[in-house]
Amino acid sequence: MVSAQEIISFIETYFPKKLSYEWDNCGLQVGSYSDKVDSVLICVDVTEEVLKEAILLGAKLIISHHPLIFQGIKSIKDDTPEGRIIIDAIKNGINIYSAHTSADVSKHGINYWLANLIGLENIEGLNIKQKNGYFKVVVYVPVDYVQNVLEAMANEGAGFVGKYSHCFFAVEGEGSFKPQEGAKPFLGQVGKLEKVKEVRLESIVPEDKLKNVIKSMLKAHPYEEVAYDIYRLENEISYESLGVVGEREVLAKDLILELKQKLNLDFVKASIQKDAFKKIAIVSGSGKDLIKDAYFKGADCLITGEVGHHGILLAKSLSMSIIELGHYESEKVFVDIVYSLFEKFKKKDDLKIYKSKINTSFTNIY
Repeated sequence: MVSAQEIISFIETYFPKKLSYEWDNCGLQVGSYSDKVDSVLICVDVTEEVLKEAILLGAKLIISHHPLIFQGIKSIKDDTPEGRIIIDAIKNGINIYSAHTSADVSKHGINYWLANLIGLENIEGLNIKQKNGYFKVVVYVPVDYVQNVLEAMANEGAGFVGKYSHCFFAVEGEGSFKPQEGAKPFLGQVGKLEKVKEVRLESIVPEDKLKNVIKSMLKAHPYEEVAYDIYRLENEISYESLGVVGEREVLAKDLILELKQKLNLDFVKASIQKDAFKKIAIVSGSGKDLIKDAYFKGADCLITGEVGHHGILLAKSLSMSIIELGHYESEKVFVDIVYSLFEKFKKKDDLKIYKSKINTSFTNIY
C-alpha cells in the first residue's frame, strides 16, 4: 500500500503548502504521514456526513478543500461536531488532509480550471501571491539513456513552454573520465581513462519544479556521479495568484446560462451592469476583497462564490458586474480537479479514489 506521505507529497507538487496564506491551515489535519492508505475520498468540506461516507467506503485518507481545523482548538470532545469528527477519524484510522488556499492560488487549481472551463484567453493573475523564476538544467547522458532521462525530467515539470511539453535540446559530443580507487563506474575501469559518446541534454525548469526534476534526473541517470549544471535565467517570470482575469467577448445572459449548464447549477445570483463583457475575473469562494483588484485589471465582470451585500454595492459603484455562483458551488470543482490529478500518480493502481457525493452547501430553492 501507499503511505499518506507519498500521496500528500504528490498533491503538494500541484498545490504547494508555501502558496497558502498565513491565516490558513493547509496540510495534514488528523493522522500520521506514515499510515498506509489503500483508498482516498475527495471532498470540499469535512462534515460528519462526509466522515460517515469515508467509513462506509473504507477510505483511509480524506482530501478536502476547506480545512477541518481553521484555528487552534483547546480541547477535543464529543460534544462538538469538530470534536466528534476528529475522534471518529482517529478511531477508524482515517487521515484528513486539506488543500485550501494552496489550491486557490495554484495554476493547477480552481480559478485557472474555471477560467479554462469558460474559455478565457490571455489569462493572468489577479492578486499575485508568489513569483516563480526559471532555470536551465544541463545534463550529460550516454547516448542509449537519453530518452529515459528526458522522460524522467519531463514527468516532473521540465520542458514545458506555453502549451508545449517535452521541450528539450540535445547535441552529441564526447565525454571523458577516469574512475579513481573506490569508484564503481557504470562504464570503464578504475585507473583507466574512458571516452564515451554522450549527449548534452538541456531544458527549462520552473523554480518550484527544480528540486523534483533534479531528483528524478539523478535517479534515471545510469552514472554513479552525474555531471550537470543549473543556470538561473532572466526569462519571463510566471506567477501564482489568488484569482485570475482573462479575455472573452460574451453576452451577460449567455455567460450566465453557460455557467449554470457547465457547473450543473440550478441558479446563480447576478448584478449586471453591462449587457456584454470583454474581460472577466474569477475568484472562487469569497471574492469580496478582490473586487477592486478586478476593477483595476479592467474586468467588466467578476465571477465568484459570494461577495455579500456591501460587495455588490462596491461593484455597482465601479460599474462592474458580479455573478455569484455560491461559495460551495464555486469550489466543488476541487473534487474533479484532484480526482483527475490522480491519473498522473505513479502508484494510482494501488489506490481506490472516490468523489464525495455529499453536497455541503446546505442551500435549497423553495
